[in-house]
Amino acid sequence: MPLNVGIIGGGNIASHHIRGYQQTDAKIVMVADAQEAVARQRGEALNCEWTSDYHQLLKRDDIQAVSVCTPNWMHFEVAKAAVEAGKIVLCEKPMTTTLADAEALVKLVNEKKTYFQVAYMKRFHPVMKKFKEWLPLIGTPLIGLVRCYQPMPEDRWGDSWFFHKNKAGGGVLTHGGSHTLDLLHWVLGDVNAVTASITQRPGKDIDWVTGGIMEMANGAQMLLETGWVGHLNAGPNRDGWDEMIQIRGVNGILTLSTTFWDRPLLVPSVECYVESEKTTRKFAEGPVDPFVEEIKEFVRRVTNGEKPTITVEDGYWVDRLLHTLYQSSEQHARISLI
Repeated sequence: MPLNVGIIGGGNIASHHIRGYQQTDAKIVMVADAQEAVARQRGEALNCEWTSDYHQLLKRDDIQAVSVCTPNWMHFEVAKAAVEAGKIVLCEKPMTTTLADAEALVKLVNEKKTYFQVAYMKRFHPVMKKFKEWLPLIGTPLIGLVRCYQPMPEDRWGDSWFFHKNKAGGGVLTHGGSHTLDLLHWVLGDVNAVTASITQRPGKDIDWVTGGIMEMANGAQMLLETGWVGHLNAGPNRDGWDEMIQIRGVNGILTLSTTFWDRPLLVPSVECYVESEKTTRKFAEGPVDPFVEEIKEFVRRVTNGEKPTITVEDGYWVDRLLHTLYQSSEQHARISLI
C-alpha cells in the first residue's frame, strides 16, 4: 500500500515537497492551508481534497504522514498537533522558533515514539555526502569557516512575516545559516561554546549580518559569517549566493561550496587538498534536486520501518545553537553549551 500523505501549508516550500512525493509511490490525499484560496488551488492542481483547517486533515485516519510546510512560527504548533494525532512527520526547518518549543517537541516525540524528521534537505545531495566522506583525509580539524551570504537588496526588505523575529525566529542566520549549521553538526559534531556579534538592519528586529566563533567539541574553531546583503552578482555563480564550509586540518583543506537553495539545476562542489599528495581532489555531481532526494529517502525509510535520517534531536541541536548565538550577541559574552 502506498504511503498516504497530507501537506500542511500550501506556500512556496510546499511545491518542493509535492515535487518530491510525485516521484515516489506515495499519495497526496489532502492539502491544508489557512488561506482557503491557496488550499483550493493546491487541491485542484493535485486532484486531491483540501481544507482551510489543518486539524481536519489530522483527523483523517487514512493519512499516515504529513509534511509541515507552514511559515516558521507555526512549525511547533502544527508539528505538535501532528505528533499528538499519531502522524509520521516531516517538518520544515527551522524546527521551531524558540528554544522552549524545541525542548517541548523533543520530549513529546520521544514520549509518543513518533517518526519525526526535520527537513534539512541539503544533506541529501551527493556532493554533501562526499564532503562528509572526505573529512578524514584532512586529519584532525583545526580551524575553518562557515559562510552564508544571500542576496537581499534594500528593496526586498518587506514587511512580511519573513522579516519579523517573532514570526521567523530570526533573519539570515535562521533562514539560511540553519542549513550550514546542520551540515556542520553532521560533519564535525557538537559545539562547546560560541561568541557572536549580530548587526540588525535599522527598523528591523532580525539579524542582518553576523560574525562569530564556534568552539567545536573536537577542538576545532569555526568562524561564522552570515548576511543578507545586496550583492546580486557576487558568489561562484554570480547570482548573489555565497555559501560555503571550509575546514582546515593538519593534513589538508576541505571546502564545500553550495548553490542557490531552490535552483536544483545548479551544481554544488567539494574540493579536498591533501598535503601528502600535493593535489586537490574535486567532486561535483548534478544537477540533483535535493528536495526530491529528501522526500524519496523519507518515504523509503518510513515504508521500510527505518529510523529518520535527520531526527528531532538534530533539529533541536540547530535550534539551540541559533538561540545561543543570538543570546551571545545580546549579552556580549562567550556562552558555553556544555
